[in-house]
Amino acid sequence: MTSRNILFLIIGLIATMLTADFASAQTVEVSKELKVDVKGIKVEAQFTPQIQVGNVKDKRWKPKNWLEIDVEFEAKKARVPGDTSTMVDSVDIKCFVALNKTDKEGKTVLLTANITYLNVIEKESQHAMAYVSPAALERILEKNSFSIADVKGVGVEVYRSGALAGWLANAGGRFWEKLDGFVVTDGLLVPKAKTPFAPLWGDYDLETKQ
Repeated sequence: MTSRNILFLIIGLIATMLTADFASAQTVEVSKELKVDVKGIKVEAQFTPQIQVGNVKDKRWKPKNWLEIDVEFEAKKARVPGDTSTMVDSVDIKCFVALNKTDKEGKTVLLTANITYLNVIEKESQHAMAYVSPAALERILEKNSFSIADVKGVGVEVYRSGALAGWLANAGGRFWEKLDGFVVTDGLLVPKAKTPFAPLWGDYDLETKQ
């Protein structure tokens, strides 16, 4: 290989490295429309609710533990001339749950979901809830019981119109950005409306897009 070709090869490698560094340094777009203060993420093990109704033959069954995530946040809209509404029609919340479970390669299991929550009232405490079913937990954890000790870390990102409005993690900062150490499973976290908890707690938590 000639000196000229070697020079071009080196230049090409440097350009590739600079491009990769530039791309990794990029941050997500921050929302100018909405600011969200995520006040807390509460993780619970909740037994399947036993709801009794009349005129129906009852069945015997043993309630199992669901993983419940309760995100509390407060939203504040940017001031726009002529806009007097205190309502935000929707926000998207990305959830990240790292479990105390690894695959054969030693990677931690990370559950993810992107759920749209509707009719957010600004400057009021709002709650967004999500769940993982006992059956899904049993399959992932490879055991027939679930407890809070099975959760390693939880984080959320709140988006408005595709731009980041707020985030919070209960451990390790934005741990979900380092995906090399995780095996990602999407879709097991579901909104409350798709669970037996759907009729509970009235106006406590936000409704979701079906």
